Amino acid sequence: MKQVIARAGKVVVAEVPSPTPDENSLLVKTSYSVISTGTETWTIDSTDPLSPSDIVKSSSVAKKAVKLSREVVTGEGMKGFMDYVDYVRHPEVALGYSLSGTVVSVGRKVRDITVGDRVACAGEGKASHAEFVSVPRNLVAKVPDGVEMQHAAFATIGSIALHAFRRSGAQVGDAVGVIGAGLVGNVVAQIARASGCRVVSLDLRDDRLQLAKEVGVDLCLRSDDTSLLQHISHFTNGRGLDSVFICAATSSSDPINLAASMARGKAKVVVVGRVGMDLERKDFYQKELDLVMTRSLGPGRYDPTYEDKGVDYPVEHVRWTLNRNMEGFLELLRSGRVKLNKLIGAEYAVERADEAYAFLNGQSKVAVLLKYESSTVERSPVVVAGGNGGIRAATEVEEKGAVDFPPVAGKINVALVGPGNFAKEMLMPLLRRSPDYNLRWVVSSNPVNATRVQKRYGFEKSTCDYEDVLKDPETNLVVISTPNNMHYRMVMDAIKARKAVFVEKPLCVTRQEFEDIKKTELQYQVPLIVGFNRRYSPLVLKVKDKMGKMDGPFLITLRVNAGFVPASRWIQDPALSGGRIIHECCHFFDLFDFLLDQSDPEIQVQTAGVNGSTTVARDNLSVTLRYPDGSIASLIYTALGGKSMDRERLEVFGQGTSMVIEDFKELKTFGQVPTRTTLKGQEKGHAPEFNELSKLLHGNKSTTITTDEVFAAMELTFRVDEALRDPLSN
Repeated sequence: MKQVIARAGKVVVAEVPSPTPDENSLLVKTSYSVISTGTETWTIDSTDPLSPSDIVKSSSVAKKAVKLSREVVTGEGMKGFMDYVDYVRHPEVALGYSLSGTVVSVGRKVRDITVGDRVACAGEGKASHAEFVSVPRNLVAKVPDGVEMQHAAFATIGSIALHAFRRSGAQVGDAVGVIGAGLVGNVVAQIARASGCRVVSLDLRDDRLQLAKEVGVDLCLRSDDTSLLQHISHFTNGRGLDSVFICAATSSSDPINLAASMARGKAKVVVVGRVGMDLERKDFYQKELDLVMTRSLGPGRYDPTYEDKGVDYPVEHVRWTLNRNMEGFLELLRSGRVKLNKLIGAEYAVERADEAYAFLNGQSKVAVLLKYESSTVERSPVVVAGGNGGIRAATEVEEKGAVDFPPVAGKINVALVGPGNFAKEMLMPLLRRSPDYNLRWVVSSNPVNATRVQKRYGFEKSTCDYEDVLKDPETNLVVISTPNNMHYRMVMDAIKARKAVFVEKPLCVTRQEFEDIKKTELQYQVPLIVGFNRRYSPLVLKVKDKMGKMDGPFLITLRVNAGFVPASRWIQDPALSGGRIIHECCHFFDLFDFLLDQSDPEIQVQTAGVNGSTTVARDNLSVTLRYPDGSIASLIYTALGGKSMDRERLEVFGQGTSMVIEDFKELKTFGQVPTRTTLKGQEKGHAPEFNELSKLLHGNKSTTITTDEVFAAMELTFRVDEALRDPLSN
C-alpha cells in the first residue's frame, strides 16, 4: 500500500506492507486524511539530514555510534557503522494523524463497530496518511449521518480544539482571544463562537485573518498592531480577555507574553500549540493568571490502558474523554455549528502528497486533504508449511499429527517477528553476520518500520501480517521478539505451521498458556527454543566443565542487581510481561538447572518488605532451591541496589573450590591452583546460542537447549511466581 512519510526533510510516498489490527483495533480503508501544516512541518524538518560534523557534535548520536561500532563493526566491517550513519542522517517518520475511512476488519474485542461503518480516526503513528490504517478502538469514532467524509477527517484537529476550549472553562458571554489563525486556531475560534463566546483572532498574516472573518470571528487583529491593547480594551469594555488560547507554532515566547498582556486579572492562558515558554513574570504575577497546558485530544491520550487496551473511563467520572471529544466535534459538524469548507484549499490524490504539502506554503487556506482511491487489502486463508516443504492446510496437519522435522539444507531462512530495540541491537546483527542464516522476512506492526528494517538489515521481504510468514514454505525458523503477551499466540501458530521456533524469554506469561503450548508441542514436535542465552556463555561453560569433574553437592548463589522499575511501567503489568519474575528470572532458573543437570527442586521464597506505592514487592526476592542431589541454588534478585554496581554475580562452591563470574566479563577460580579468565567484553552467550541452533536445524550434533529443558525452566518459573502469590501452592 501507499503511505506518506518524511525522509531526509522531504515528503515521500512509499510502498509499505498493509497493517493488521490486533484484538482491540480496527483496520480502516482511508477515504481522506488531513495535512496539518504546523505539526507536520515540524516533523518533516526534524528529519533533515545530519551532516557528518553534526553526528560528531551530537553526544547521543556519538554514544550510539560508539556502541554500534563495538558491537557490529568487528563482525560486519565498516558497513555496520555506515548503516547507522545512514539511519541517523536519513530517518523515516510516518506523517498524519487525522483521517476518515471505512472499517474493513474488526478486532476480536471490538464490539460496537462493525465492518462497513464510516469512522474518523486519530493518533500520530496510527491514523497516518496511508491507504490502510490499524487504529485502536478508543481512537475511532463513528461518523454521523449527514457529515461528509472530507469533513469527518478533521475529527482529530477538532478534538484538540474542543479539549482546549474545555480546559479554559470559558462560559457563555466570555470574551476570548485566539493567537494563531491557522487550522487549530480557526477551529478553536469557531467552537468558542458556537458556545456563546465573543472571539478575537490574532495573527501576523492578513490572509489568515481574512479567513477568520469569513467563518464569523467577531474581531480580527494583527498581533503586531501597535494599537492592539487599545482594541482589546474596547472589545472587552476595559476588562481584558477572559481566556486566551495560544495556537501558534513558533520557538518564540512572544505569543505567550502577548497573551498575558491582553488577559484580565485571574484569567486563563491556554497553551495549545508548540511555543516558547520564557515567561515575563510581571503580567502573570500581577494579574495572578492561570497558565494551562492542553494534552492533545483529551483524557485518555497517551494512556496505554485507554488507547491500546480499549479500557474506557467511566462517563460519570470523566465526561469528556478523547473519544467522546471526537464524537462531540463530529456532532458540531453535523449540526452546522462548525464549518470547514472555507478552510480546505485543495484535495490531492495520495500519490501527489508532495505537491499537496508544497501547495500549503504561503496559502491563505489552512488545510489540504489527501484522498484515496478504492483500494483492496488482501486477506488469504491460513496455510502452513508441511514437513516435506510443500504447502498443507492447517486442518490437514492437525488431523495427521506430528511429523519428524526435516533438517534444513543450505541456509536457514529466518522470519523475525517484532524488530524492537533488542532485535535491532543483538538478534539481527548476529543473524546477518552468520553464514548459516538468510534474513527472509521481517514482521512489524508498523508498515514504515517494517520497510525501513527490511532495507537496513537486508531482509528479502517485509510484512505486517504474521500469516505471510506461516504460509511461506521457504521459511524454516521463526524468531519471535515481540512483547511478552504476544508470545503465546505466535508460538502456537508457528508450531502448528511446522516452523522451528526461537522465542525470546519468556515462553509465555500465564500457566494456562504454558499448558496449552506443552500439549501442542507434543502433537507437532517441532524445535522450540527459548532465548535462555546464559547457558551458552563461555564463562558459564568453563564453570560447568569444572563442575563435571567434581563431586557434588554444590552451593550456588546468584545476585542480580536488577534496577528499579516503577510500578507504572509495562514490565510490571502481569498481563503484558508476566511480571519481572516471569519476564527475567526464568533466565536464572534455567541457568541453575543447566549447571546442576537437574530440575524440579524444592522451593523456598521470600520478598523484602518495601515502602512506597511505586515499588513492587516481588522485585526484591530471595529464592532458595534444593535439588534432588542435595545441591542448593539461591537467587537474590533486587531492585533496591545502586546503578553503578555490576548487574550479575554468580558464585559456585563445591569440593574445596570456589568459582565466581563477574557480570559475564571475568571468571575467578579459587582452589589449589587459582585462575582468572578475563574477556574483552561482556559475553552472555547470544552468538554461541545461534551457532548451536544452526547445527540443530541442519541435523547436526548440537548443545541447543532441549524442549524438555525449556519446559523445566518455565515450570520452575511459574512455581516460584505462584509460591509468592500463594505460599501453599507449592
